[in-house]
Amino acid sequence: MTRPRHRPAPDVRVEIRGELPRADAEYARARALELSAALGPGAYAARVRLTRLRHRSLTRPVVAQSVIELDGAGPVRVQLAAATGVEAVDVALGTLAGRAARLREQGDIGLAAVYESAYRPQYAPRPLAERQIVRRKSVTPDRRTPDEAARVMLALDHRFHLFVDALTGQDSVVHRSAANGGLRLVRAHSAARFGGSGLPLTESTHPAPRLDPAEAARRLWLTCWPFVFHTDPGDARGRVLYRRYDGHYGLITPVAEAR
Repeated sequence: MTRPRHRPAPDVRVEIRGELPRADAEYARARALELSAALGPGAYAARVRLTRLRHRSLTRPVVAQSVIELDGAGPVRVQLAAATGVEAVDVALGTLAGRAARLREQGDIGLAAVYESAYRPQYAPRPLAERQIVRRKSVTPDRRTPDEAARVMLALDHRFHLFVDALTGQDSVVHRSAANGGLRLVRAHSAARFGGSGLPLTESTHPAPRLDPAEAARRLWLTCWPFVFHTDPGDARGRVLYRRYDGHYGLITPVAEAR
């Protein structure tokens, strides 16, 4: 008689930030366990983080960030917001389930992920005088084609992705474009045709502007863009200054030379 193999319990972790009831954490854990079971043995390391922002003007103050690892496909992430913790969990994990299943079955998460969700977290209002760069993150950008970089960005549900362009060796960014509902590529120093893509990806004809942190912050404030991709006057490397949902700024800086 062959005994059935014992499947270890999935690794599910839930984190709560801000004033939220403990019941929300228990609900998030139960839903994450259901998601892991539905996706099968190749799904593991589910993470859910619930954050309640304090600003009263926000109509969707609870942000749910959910991530699950898939064998052979890597991480899939969704970050969405709602009025309550339970609603935020339902929206985020429901979206994550669909994207993870499609990634496993078809190799991508679909073009629907290109468009901004109506449940995208809102930026908390903060007076200009109070805004600071509260997070500085140093990264080693991966060398990718623009198409590969765009697919990574969509799988991680980011608004932009900093990478080293495999064609030119330049620091580059792909990002969601509010102007045409598609994706856009910007290189640090020059434009070069990247060829065809299976995604609605267009290329900027202009290089990234050269700005110091203060100038980048001023441009971010004047334009109300979610981020500013720019080159540093000192080392000419590409950097990204971005808006955080708490109203402050974050700065992403490459630490290794583009190969």
